[in-house]
Amino acid sequence: MDSRLFFSACALSVALPGVALAHPHVFIDAAFELVFDEAGDLAAVRIDWAYDEFYSLMLIEENGLDADGDGAPEQAAPDAYAGHDVDWAAGFPGDFIIERDGEAVALDGPVKHRARFEAGRLVTSHVRPLAAPFDVSGQLVTARAYDPTYFVAYDVPVEPTISGRDGCALRRNVADRDEAEEEYGEQLAAIDASSDPFAEIDLPDIGVLFADSFVLTCAASS
Repeated sequence: MDSRLFFSACALSVALPGVALAHPHVFIDAAFELVFDEAGDLAAVRIDWAYDEFYSLMLIEENGLDADGDGAPEQAAPDAYAGHDVDWAAGFPGDFIIERDGEAVALDGPVKHRARFEAGRLVTSHVRPLAAPFDVSGQLVTARAYDPTYFVAYDVPVEPTISGRDGCALRRNVADRDEAEEEYGEQLAAIDASSDPFAEIDLPDIGVLFADSFVLTCAASS
């Protein structure tokens, strides 16, 4: 996963001034479920990633998941692969953010890995426990699935779910893609094209511009 940051920086560094279109290289349909514990506190998020068909094929080939070459890996191969796509370096946030009153909540590393091949796509699942579960009452809690570098484009086509607590709902705020493309283009135009093409480029959080946010509301606990 860390290699995405280098390749993304190189791609941006050779972009012509004024180019206004962001160009992700991997496309993932994400699904997620917010999980509450028995005390009614927000305790974890369960995440599914369905990789696009091209990247799924690359993962299958690079990891030898289709031993007989029939285009459909036997389930034993994804089972063995599960968790390898989230083998992140320490400190990597994992392309999922939960915020509490505008501040990012610490998530533990991924656990409970699963993987399957479905409709031409590799689908992986994992759970991110919160480092410290908390009562959401009276707090603004938002969730987003996105890559800050926008090397990976995440979509959330199905409404997220909630388990472990009644009376909660998630409201989607749809990102303004036209506005995001414009702001992204302005930042690209500000890059000095004469600089070292292999130098890392320190850009602000680009991916969040394109990410839908989901606002959690819960009725007061009885």
